[in-house]
Amino acid sequence: MPRIFPVVALLATLAALSALSALTGCAGYHLTSEETGIFGDGGKTLKVKNVDNPTMYSWLPYILRSSLRDEVGARSLAVWKDEGRADYEIKLRVHYFRLRGDVRDSDDRTQLYTASMGAEATVYDGATNAVVWESGLVSYSDSYDTYNERDAAEKVGVELVRRLVDRMRQRF
Repeated sequence: MPRIFPVVALLATLAALSALSALTGCAGYHLTSEETGIFGDGGKTLKVKNVDNPTMYSWLPYILRSSLRDEVGARSLAVWKDEGRADYEIKLRVHYFRLRGDVRDSDDRTQLYTASMGAEATVYDGATNAVVWESGLVSYSDSYDTYNERDAAEKVGVELVRRLVDRMRQRF
């Protein structure tokens, strides 16, 4: 028995040292939600410059604008402005939006929609109109159990905007 104690003590010391070295390796890293984002500390103002919507769905820009306003506000990235001068302006460009009814009930009403959307955001300096940031193309697709195609469109639009806003915190 006397030999087991030194071995256990040695193993415990090695485990503590390896845990300590692993923790010190993470010294410069933190969660993306802790990043300040592209607008700085959240005190700058932001408004929508425009939404390019090449689809037949005239209500789609409203869904994207309101989702963007909600996400930016919820994450305290910037102060939202509807009109007037702003520190930054954002332009959303929808590349594609597809909505397909997949399953029908006995009354021939669509029950399941597959919605997909691809879009990009460009942020401009409010004073100089210079491009400050570009998201690149962001896409999202999912199926929604609903009778209303607009509900499916809204859900895919909200998730797409969330993903766009996620990129606003990534500074690499």
